[in-house]
Amino acid sequence: MEKVFLSIGSNLSPEENMQLVKEHLDSYFDVTYSKIHKTKAAGFDGEDFLNCVCFFYTDLEPLELNGMLKDIEKKMGRNTSQKGMSNRCIDLDLIIYGKEKIKTEALDIPSEDITKYSFVLEPLYEIAPDEIHPSLGLSYKAIRKNSNLR
Repeated sequence: MEKVFLSIGSNLSPEENMQLVKEHLDSYFDVTYSKIHKTKAAGFDGEDFLNCVCFFYTDLEPLELNGMLKDIEKKMGRNTSQKGMSNRCIDLDLIIYGKEKIKTEALDIPSEDITKYSFVLEPLYEIAPDEIHPSLGLSYKAIRKNSNLR
């Protein structure tokens, strides 16, 4: 079983979609969530986002899990126009998969978003301050302390 972390975000009907995605994830896994953080849209003009990070344990391989997450996004109404920095009903990103380091077209693990965006780092720090980043070898507490994100 691997401990995995996901970043979750929504700015289209965000309260409703954050609740709905939790129902989807909870039907498959025993999930622990950070609190929900409200953040401004980054990289485009749009409504504020609700973001959180969660973790759970899984036997699914990284690509299998990523496929499941993309299926949940589609079930919730996400389409191909909702990519990059844009409005979205839901965004589920696999940001950490155990100690794995995977850089492919489909996967970026550990995600560079951890050190690029406060809406990923803050909730990750909240639920896993002493966990160690697989590539940097630093705790999320140390990364946050040394970061100019906030």
